[in-house]
Amino acid sequence: MCGKQYKFRIFAANIYGASEPSEPTGPIETLQLKGVPSAPGQVISTRETNTSVLIQWAPPKEPNQLIGYYIDQCVKGSKDWTSANHKPHKDTKFVVSGLTTGETYVFRVQAINELGLSDESQESAPLTVKAALTPPSAPYDIALLNCDGHSMVLNWKKPLHSGGANIKEYYVDKRRSGTTMWREVHIPPVTERLYKVEGLTEGAVYQFQVYAANLAGLGPAAKPSADLSCEAWTMPEPGPAYDLTFSEVRDKSLLVEWQKPVYTGSGAVTGYHVEYAKKGTSEWTTANETAVSHRFLKVTSLEAGASYTFRVRAVNAAGVGMASMASDPVTAKAVEGSQEVSCVVDEKSGDIVLSFESCQITEGSQFIWKKDYKEMTDFSHGVVIKTEGSHSKLIFKNAEKEDFGTYSVSVTNTEGVSSSYTISAEELAKMLELSYDIRHPIIPLKSELAYKILERGRMRFWLQAEEISSNVTYKFFANNKELSGMSHDVSTGIIEFIMDHFTEENEGTFTCQITDGGGKGQSSLVANLKKESVFHWYKEDTEIIPDVKPDLGSGVCKLPIKLIKKNVPNFHVKRATLQPVLPVSPPLGASAAELVINCTATGIQMQCHMKYFTSEMNITWCHGEAKLSHSDKIVIGGTPAMATIEPTEKDKGKYSIVITNSENSHKRTLDLSGDVYEKAFAEFQKLKYEYYFKFVVGGLPDVVTIMEKKTLSLTCTVCGEPKPQVSWLKNGADVELDDQYVVSLDQGKFASLTIKGVSMENSGRYTMIVQNKYGGESVDIVVSVYRHGENIPQVKPTLTPKTIIPPKLPIEIPQPKSQPAPSPAPSSPSPAPPKAGRGMKSPTPTRRK
Repeated sequence: MCGKQYKFRIFAANIYGASEPSEPTGPIETLQLKGVPSAPGQVISTRETNTSVLIQWAPPKEPNQLIGYYIDQCVKGSKDWTSANHKPHKDTKFVVSGLTTGETYVFRVQAINELGLSDESQESAPLTVKAALTPPSAPYDIALLNCDGHSMVLNWKKPLHSGGANIKEYYVDKRRSGTTMWREVHIPPVTERLYKVEGLTEGAVYQFQVYAANLAGLGPAAKPSADLSCEAWTMPEPGPAYDLTFSEVRDKSLLVEWQKPVYTGSGAVTGYHVEYAKKGTSEWTTANETAVSHRFLKVTSLEAGASYTFRVRAVNAAGVGMASMASDPVTAKAVEGSQEVSCVVDEKSGDIVLSFESCQITEGSQFIWKKDYKEMTDFSHGVVIKTEGSHSKLIFKNAEKEDFGTYSVSVTNTEGVSSSYTISAEELAKMLELSYDIRHPIIPLKSELAYKILERGRMRFWLQAEEISSNVTYKFFANNKELSGMSHDVSTGIIEFIMDHFTEENEGTFTCQITDGGGKGQSSLVANLKKESVFHWYKEDTEIIPDVKPDLGSGVCKLPIKLIKKNVPNFHVKRATLQPVLPVSPPLGASAAELVINCTATGIQMQCHMKYFTSEMNITWCHGEAKLSHSDKIVIGGTPAMATIEPTEKDKGKYSIVITNSENSHKRTLDLSGDVYEKAFAEFQKLKYEYYFKFVVGGLPDVVTIMEKKTLSLTCTVCGEPKPQVSWLKNGADVELDDQYVVSLDQGKFASLTIKGVSMENSGRYTMIVQNKYGGESVDIVVSVYRHGENIPQVKPTLTPKTIIPPKLPIEIPQPKSQPAPSPAPSSPSPAPPKAGRGMKSPTPTRRK
């Protein structure tokens, strides 16, 4: 019973019976338990190693005969709690082991006594598992790269261990050889591993040492350099290269890169030789007999699993220069699970895509893409890098024929994960053709464009597609003039046009262009009235020659019969079917007019109007002597003899179109330079601006009156392509954002300025400016604040409510190059999903029994 005192003694027993009792204990008083312990206090987690975290917490305020604690862990965001210990832990600190490196966790603690478990403590702050920060290890291998008799250029290798944080700075000390006093040679510290020590004494001998530092502090000093004499370098050959790095390490090959020498000798560096030796030997082998001009080399024919050291020698006209400091040993062994970069043309978008899956990934890992081992910085023609988790893609939205080369990727914070892919000019040309076919699919036709002369001079044109949808669109051109009135039948795929009256003036080239989804199709023919067509009238089987000649223009052939008697004989006419024929003279190309200019919003368009055109005719466009082909900046097509260019200075010059068939060749030329170019370019810029400047600003009042201490929200819709930027002014000055003024742009189209707790000082003229590189608009709103109990003031706007902001010409507008006409502006992207709120209570886990 609670509150009573008891004594205890113990008996031992076996098969023969019980022993004598032990000595009794002293009096023991039983205590009354009031309940389970209260929840433990604040939980704090700190980094320990790559797979463990130290957890500490405050004991419960009401322990109630506490037995111990249970610690729970959970990956951030999952709410899947698991136990870190399986029996009560008595201390208020605990090391949670077996965690995943780079993963982020939260922790909580429960106390337990004989009656059960306490409530859970509050969750700890999220913590990412990685080793605790320590100062970096020492730099090493201090090398001399140049000396002019008064200064020395030094380089060193970075520490092998960074201490879990980026190295922020280095400290360099010097001393005269034979002395013991080190002196710091620079303030503040340097951030690069290349430093010029100045103010030295010519002929003196020096030693140097280097320290590295990170967030955790200063690491140990590097081993002092060798004795370096301050004698000016005068040799004609280059000095040493430096900073050898390695990537794409495989079982029999690797790629080595380096930095060019600081001292170039008597002439420019023209190439490099790479040498290697097996670890522990001094037998150097030259990897490339012919010097390479670039600063990288793939070394092959290595022995799998063997370790090698490397060095590089630069070459100039005077000869081969000094060898670089030897690298650390590198083992020819691929990282386990290594994969290679793949290259494909996306079957849906037509984009050329380089993909890489990393076999390792840690927190802070980054994918570094390079072209020809130089980091990519120019993304002007639509190169996009997308990375999700361990997968990264380099996407060419608008690849060009100059984009061939070697593309490499490396992953930071890994054991050297890297790979590359070389795109040859021939492979790129094939991929560009495939990309164009995907982006411009051809609608297959069962039958090409054909025609038939109907009664009373009417003409039917038709073609039949393999399949069309209800969204199909089409255009019909007669001698480059668009006609309306076509119809289609989805069930049969037939598209037709009826011309009410076909005459000799209508003769020429007829073209039907079809668009269905992303697919396109086109078919052309030459239609004319064949002058040799004849009509034969027969009575029964006897031919009759009528007095009235047939009208070949209307297609009507008449037989006048003066008197009709009973038993009318059978009259019928035989007429030669009118078929498309090619006129014998003049040749087809001779029907081509001179080249003319027609400016559009997508470029300067040159067109050659032709009366006759057949698929047998070959059309070639040239700029000077160079043949033009369809590309991002040049669109060949729209009609058989049309070309559209996005002009730049280099596009000036003579353009020509060559029209060739089996018998003849005809050429038309246009000089696009001087005043002709300037006028066309100005018109193109004007049309481009008019087409793309499509801002819409709506929803804002001209005047706002609001009572003091209320919240004012000025909200309106904005749009434009590219997406505009929004800024706010008050009385002509930028609005300073703070707790009272809040600016937002929701979903890229709902702009708002919110003023919390307005006061009399907030009265004034507010201006919202919406602008991108093509221009913009500004809108003025007059805000008047009044006090409670006052009459609402009557305020009128004093300024123009909307002002157009012109663009800064010339303007650059990115265009989809696959179509001759501009596409509609894309819609705004969907808003990003909202971030999870703080303080959301997690489900209560099952209690332990």
